[in-house]
Formats: sequence, C-alpha cells, structure tokens
Amino acid sequence: MKGKKGFTLAELIVFLALLGVVLAIGYRLFFLGQNTFTRGSDRFELQSEMRSAGDFLLDELRNAVEVEILDAPTDEADYHYIYLDGSRIVHKYNGSTKVITLPIIRDEDLFTLKKDSGNKNFLGIRMTGIRNGNTYDLSTEVFLKNIANLDPDSGKVIKYKKP
Repeated sequence: MKGKKGFTLAELIVFLALLGVVLAIGYRLFFLGQNTFTRGSDRFELQSEMRSAGDFLLDELRNAVEVEILDAPTDEADYHYIYLDGSRIVHKYNGSTKVITLPIIRDEDLFTLKKDSGNKNFLGIRMTGIRNGNTYDLSTEVFLKNIANLDPDSGKVIKYKKP
C-alpha cells in the first residue's frame, strides 16, 4: 500500500476536531461583535433622542416671559405646556399635542425653578433616559432672562408663555 494517497481516519478526526474549535471561536466572535454593535446602536439612539429633547426644551424655554410649574397641564389659551406623559415628553399648545420623545424618560421631576446668589432665575432640566438596559442622564439650566421674582419649585409640568 505504499503508493496510495489519502488521509487516514486519525488525520480526518484531528482535522474535524480542529475545524470545530475554529468554527466555535468564529461563531462566538461573530455574535460578540453583533451584540456589541447592537448595544452601541441602542446607546447612540438613546443619547440622540435625549439630546434632541434637550435642544427642544432649551429652544422653547430660553425666551419665555412667564413660567410656572404645575401638577397637570391645563388648556389655557396662549400658554405652552411641556410635561411628562408616562415616559414621553409632550408639548401642548392651543389644543394640539406633539410627542417630543420616544417612551424612554424615567418618571421623575423634570423641571426645577431656582435662583442664584444674584437673584437671577434659572430653570433646571434633568432627564434620565432608559432604553434596553442603557441609561443616559441629561441635565442643564436655562437662564430665564425675561422673568423676575419666581419662587423655587419643581415638577413634571411646565406652563410658559412665549413673547
């Protein structure tokens, strides 16, 4: 049997065992990469949604001429309302309602009225977003340059009037 070419059974078994190990490692690496990409994508979407909501709030409230924190939105004409509805931020004006965020916001007080040592009014905004196990905190303050003499308060609903 000296001239016959081929593989022995032992060589085939060793090859298949090595192939199985390589495929198992490749399989694990593939799904590790896929899970990492998914987590990163979820994090990016959460951060984008939160930053977009923060930008909207800053743009809406920066030049307000009247601001009040309430327990629930009402329907007074000429007033805007931004409030937490379930886990979404909602903007209400003249009977129309616009959803600002996906349902990702933790149920907590979003708005805080406060004064600094110079008696200037600020509106603090603090939101925590949660999506697929990822958490993102966003907090900022808006100087209320058109408003004087506000009492400190906090809550989930803000009523304001634009100039």
